[in-house]
Amino acid sequence: MKKIILGIAPLVLLSQMTFAQSCVALTGCAKKVCELESKLHSVSEVHAVARIQAAINETKANCTDESVAAHDAEHQNKHQMKVDKKIADAQEDLAEAKVKKQKAQAEGRADKVHKYQRKIEEKQQKIQHLQLER
Repeated sequence: MKKIILGIAPLVLLSQMTFAQSCVALTGCAKKVCELESKLHSVSEVHAVARIQAAINETKANCTDESVAAHDAEHQNKHQMKVDKKIADAQEDLAEAKVKKQKAQAEGRADKVHKYQRKIEEKQQKIQHLQLER
């Protein structure tokens, strides 16, 4: 019995992935409905099925491509603001590490200089990574 269940699980997962991948080519409301239907096929809890089915019905009744585009733009804007905040924070940390490195150099503390140089390099890499997220 366990062998049968274990044999079926990868097939179910594969069919869910294929279903989700088919949504990629869609846009707007069609994509939203497709993604919800994909979720519907992956849940087994009765209440979750009911909630997703209600969301599908609501989407089919009220969705417009303009509302989806506006929602996507708002989501993108929020993401951009979060990334910008992380970049600003990392730049502050970078400036602080540079000041501490200069202080350590003035005091002749080679161990601290090395420590802050590593921090500077880490912060520069973090900033570069975050800038790629934009």
